[in-house]
Order: sequence, then structure tokens, then C-alpha cells
Amino acid sequence: MAKNLIIYYSRKGQNYVNGSIKSLAKGNTEIVAEMIQKSVGGDLFEVETVNDYSEDYMTCTEEAKAELRKDARPALKKYLDGYFRV
Repeated sequence: MAKNLIIYYSRKGQNYVNGSIKSLAKGNTEIVAEMIQKSVGGDLFEVETVNDYSEDYMTCTEEAKAELRKDARPALKKYLDGYFRV
């Protein structure tokens, strides 16, 4: 196990890029997480929700706003078991 752990959440598919909506094969945060990994080393851990957000960008932003208003914490597909040692 590496000393560094890079945890990220990234949206693939429709994203807002330079003033318009574009479909991305890889989300911006995932790209940056990979750059950090190349720079400092470590393991990558992608945060994934049990229920996927809408593929449509505008609908997704409305879903995110609704969760924010409710102070919701979406269920995750996996957790970091075994990464933390005392």
C-alpha cells in the first residue's frame, strides 16, 4: 500500500466546458487526480454513488442542488476499508 491516497469524485459524460456543454470520456477531477498520482505517487480511490446522477448536465445540477438543500449524503458503492492504520 502506498503512503499517498488520492480520493476523488469526477463526473464523466456531459460537463460544462468553456461556456458550453460537452461530453467528456473522463471527468476533469479524474484527470487532475491522475496528474497528482504521477507527480507524487500513491493509490487512486474514486468515490462512486450507489444511485447515479442524471446523464443530462442540467438535470444533474438540479439533483445536486436538491441534495445540498437537504444536507444529503448519498450512499457510496465502496468504502476505504483497510486504508487507515493507527
